[in-house]
Amino acid sequence: MDIFENLGDVIKETLENVIEKSKTNIDTKGTNLSNDEVELAKKLDAIEEFTVDRFESDFVVLEDRNTGKMLDVKKEDLPRDIKEGDILDKINGKYTVNQEKTLEAKKRIKNKMKKIWDN
Repeated sequence: MDIFENLGDVIKETLENVIEKSKTNIDTKGTNLSNDEVELAKKLDAIEEFTVDRFESDFVVLEDRNTGKMLDVKKEDLPRDIKEGDILDKINGKYTVNQEKTLEAKKRIKNKMKKIWDN
């Protein structure tokens, strides 16, 4: 019986770790970010957040989600398939799309638009 109890504890701990790691949903594919860099940035609260505002020639205009300040970044320095409205995390000078926050923002905007049109 002890084996099964221990196995249950190990499974529970593993699931908790997976859930905790998935909370920020930072996709490091296509970047040179290591998991260690991401984990350190989380611990130090050193992840900057930006919204893709618009595209202009060879640049993308990003809005800092904390300050509202606009920033021009070369397209080549950003993930390839970004779209207006995407939320980007900047970690150690590298940008990644935060899929979870992007979806949350799109849902929030959709709900606001629905409320406007329903009234």
